[in-house]
Amino acid sequence: MTNDKLQMTNWKLVIGICLVLGIWLLGFSSEAVVKEKEETPKVSTGGTLSFKLKDADIKNVLQIFAKQLGINIVAGEGVAGKVSFSFTSVRPREGLEAVLRAKGFDWFQEGDTLVVTSKKTVRTYLLEYANAKEVKEAMDLLMEGGDSVAALESYNAIMVKASTENINRIEKTIRDLDTPPSQVLIEARIVEVKWNDAGEMATDLKYTRPQDANDWAETKNLAGRDTDTQAQGFYAHILTSNVEAFLSALQTQTGFNLIAAPRITTLNHKKASILIGGKLGYKTAVITDTGTVYTVNFLTTGTELKITPHISETGFVRMEIEPKISEGSVTQDTPVESTTETKNEVLVKDGQTIVIGGLVKNSETQTDYGIPILMNIPILGGLFRKTVINNEKRELMVIVTPHILTPEYLQSMSKEIKALDQKEKSQGAGLIH
Repeated sequence: MTNDKLQMTNWKLVIGICLVLGIWLLGFSSEAVVKEKEETPKVSTGGTLSFKLKDADIKNVLQIFAKQLGINIVAGEGVAGKVSFSFTSVRPREGLEAVLRAKGFDWFQEGDTLVVTSKKTVRTYLLEYANAKEVKEAMDLLMEGGDSVAALESYNAIMVKASTENINRIEKTIRDLDTPPSQVLIEARIVEVKWNDAGEMATDLKYTRPQDANDWAETKNLAGRDTDTQAQGFYAHILTSNVEAFLSALQTQTGFNLIAAPRITTLNHKKASILIGGKLGYKTAVITDTGTVYTVNFLTTGTELKITPHISETGFVRMEIEPKISEGSVTQDTPVESTTETKNEVLVKDGQTIVIGGLVKNSETQTDYGIPILMNIPILGGLFRKTVINNEKRELMVIVTPHILTPEYLQSMSKEIKALDQKEKSQGAGLIH
């Protein structure tokens, strides 16, 4: 009885083991069938694919796409890993690029062979018109993880290291930026108007002793005489008893224009500057642990004009205009500057003129000549001194006219230059004969 029970238990154990093995083999075979079913893409009549994979080896996936596309695919050493995806009616090329993009791989076509690599593509672009440093700053916005860009300023070139997908977008941006820039011809008239209001007033006195005409006292050459050469002004000669007085008064007012009319050409969005004046140098000392280092700096004085044009697609020109009048001096390496300046931003149409005025500077000086002590006596001191007053007022007016250098405008300028050349030649021929 005991043996029968033991035998029965062994049979139950064997049957249990068989059941477990059967279930495991059934699950394995079903998984293989499913996997086999998942890896077999369905091709529609339109040439699109529909299939899904889970944790498939990337190299097996490349083989599937190579077969569907009818091309050779070469995978680099670093191309490895698993991939899971599900496609429904996708074009083979688009599906392949989507898988490579998701894995962060790079690829490029060489004939009928597609090369897949884990490395970035490096390309160099020589720029014809744009500035390499400025283009590099714009390219920084397009850089993705692992991408980089460098500016080779000596060659005016851009070097890019990026994925194939991103580098195509970068190439398009570089082509859009590397185009011939527009240019602007700026006619600037700098007009300085001066009003000089100067005046003189003085009195000469003479006293003669009645008892002896040889005894006299007088002030001389404080007031002019009507008999002086080119005499101008008001004169009065008063003779009473033994006192003789001569009064002169003169006021002058002058106004004249100092005009500078430069014509400068600059690129769109680039600053152009005009300076009519000079630069005063002065030294600056920097004390360090090893000694004292002197640097030379310069103080700019005179009339300065800075203009930055911005051309719109509708033919308007927006200009940043910065006129400045400055005077200065350097005393013992200390600069002193007096300036009148403004900053304007205006919008004008091509060929229109803008006027900026109101930059006014006044200066007044009074100089007294006379007899010491007596000239300082209140009220009566005016009889013993000569007063010269000089009141100067200066106003700067800036007249600016921008011209966009279109082919039509350049052609008209060429005609004007040819006409001037012909006129110059004809005048030269006349002088020879």
